[in-house]
Order: sequence, then structure tokens, then C-alpha cells
Amino acid sequence: MGDIKINKLPIPTWNWLKVNDKRISLKKYISVMSPVSEEVPEGVTMEADFRDFMNPEFLEMEISAGEELKELIKDSGALSTLYKVSKGTKVAEPIRLTFDYSGIAITDAYLSETEGDANLLSRITFDLEEEAELTCVIFYKGNAVSAINDIRIRAAKKACLTLVEIFETENGTTFIDSIGGSYGEKAGLKLIQIEKGEGDTAIGCLAGLDGYKSYLDIDMGYLVKGSDKLDINYVARHRGKVTDTKINVNGVLRDKASKTFRGTIDFIKGCKDSTGDEREDVLMMDEGVHNNTVPVILCEEEDVEGTHGASIGKISDEILLYFQTRGIPESDVTELMAKSRIDAVAGRIPDEETRKLLLPEE
Repeated sequence: MGDIKINKLPIPTWNWLKVNDKRISLKKYISVMSPVSEEVPEGVTMEADFRDFMNPEFLEMEISAGEELKELIKDSGALSTLYKVSKGTKVAEPIRLTFDYSGIAITDAYLSETEGDANLLSRITFDLEEEAELTCVIFYKGNAVSAINDIRIRAAKKACLTLVEIFETENGTTFIDSIGGSYGEKAGLKLIQIEKGEGDTAIGCLAGLDGYKSYLDIDMGYLVKGSDKLDINYVARHRGKVTDTKINVNGVLRDKASKTFRGTIDFIKGCKDSTGDEREDVLMMDEGVHNNTVPVILCEEEDVEGTHGASIGKISDEILLYFQTRGIPESDVTELMAKSRIDAVAGRIPDEETRKLLLPEE
């Protein structure tokens, strides 16, 4: 397959800035992977081989990684795992999924045929009918080498999906996580993402806020260290009236790590009285880190309100002195500050079991 472009800015800026997209090298073949999951909770219907490409609404849905990856997935013919919640059902227990790439079981025959030159592709579809509510928690673990995860969401009137993703991949991983979704009247997505893994990771979410008062709410925390790379691309398409986006990103860069954040709030003609706010707070621990922050607001509609901001810096001398006067050395201060960014996001996870895994002292 070679190199493809993903996570493109909707409106490109100067090429010399090198933030318009991410180029990523993929392997030649596709191998489909399914998650290891606990029992599907009551109120959820699961279909393991869902032919979403037969449904125009899913087939034509924009995804955050972009058209090149979308076509690659389509051409692979890979089916999706569907989780469907019927009208008015509020599922009490979350779906808990784990993708463990350590010693992943691709058959010996397949490895022989492809010489191990395969991307692991996983696909999940959420279909929430009117007034349905669902929480899903997904862990990504191990060395994926080259992996792609494709999530597509349809939420009807007053439906809400809370999606929690925890990335704990190991060194040597190349990983793409792409989310696309369409949200009806008063429907929305609450997305919580924690990136503390290793490797070259690309994360994204594109939300079509199509219905009146539909919404997107993102909380994201990251710790990137060593020579690892993180690429983030969030896009909110405001089409419905009185729609709302909130994007809050907090992260830490260490050693020689690099990170690019693209956040686009797109106010499309007709989305009157809509609002959007995006914030990123970046703590750069070492001189060798590289940071790109690209907040974008696009506006075709006059009667809207959009704000964005970024705070990028190091731990201040005043904070260091405060801790040192209390007997805490500088090396411990940096660890405490890094941990606090992740813990703050983890504390907002609605599932107690998942919070305890990430915050054992809770």
C-alpha cells in the first residue's frame, strides 16, 4: 500500500509548516481483527458481521482519517461489528472491549502468504435509536506493528453515546484510530481518550452535528515520551441549529517526543445560534520535544459563537520552588505534573471499574 495521507486539515495552511496532514506508511495486505470482549450487556444487540457498506448512511459517512483510508477500508471488504440499541433503551452497564495486539493470532498460513506484511484492521459500528444511551470502553494494548481501527456512529434523536478509549500500545506500534459519526436532534457523543502508549499514533474524531441541539464533547489527555509521535485530528461539522462543540485537550511531551493537534470547528451555513470551544494545554518537559497546535474555526454562518485557545509552556520556576521547599525534588515534580494531566481526564470516566484500573488509589 505504501504511504497515504490521513488526518487532513479541512482547509490547508502553508505547506512549509508541515501540519496539513500526516503521512503514514502502511503494509501491503489487510487482516481483519476482532476485539476480546466481555458479555454484551442487556439492552444491546450485537451483529458480528455487519455489512455497513450496504447502508448508504454508513457508506458515505465522513471519517476523521480522511478519504484515502476510507477507500482502503471499503476496498478491503472488511465487515464491521455492530452494537445496536433500540428506541428508549438506556443501557445500564458499559460494553468493555480490549484489542490486545501482543502475539496476535494471524494464522501461520496467512503469515506465509503475506510474509507478515499485513495491517490489522478492526471495525466497530454503533447504531443508537431515539432516546437510546450507551457507554463503551475500549483498551488498545500490546505491539500492533501496523493497525487500523475504524469506528462509525449513528445516533438518532436524543440518543447519546459515551465512548472511552485508552491507548496503551507498545514501542514499535503504528496505529490509526479513526471515528466518524452523525448525530440527530439533541443527540451527541461524549468522547474521552487517554493516550499513554508508545509508537506512532494517529487519533481522530469527525462529528456531523446534523440535528437541532446536537453536540460533541471531547476530553483528551496524553503523555508522549521518548521518540514517539502523536497526531490528533478533531473536526466538528455544525449543520443543525443551536449545536455545540466542546474540545478540551491536556498533554505532556517529554524527551524527543513530537505531537500535532488539529482541531476544527466548522460552522456551516444555516447552523444559527451554534457554539464551539476548543482548548489545548501542553506541558513541554524537555528541550528536545516538538509541538504543533493548529486550532481552526471555519465560519459560513454569522449568528454563531466560536472560541479557541492554547497554553503551551514549561513548569514555572515558582511551581518548582514551591515543591522543592516542601522536600520534593524536581524529577518528582515533573512526574507528578505529568500524572496529574492523565488522572484529571481519567477521573471523568463514568465507568467506576475503568476509573479504578487507571486510578488505583481511588
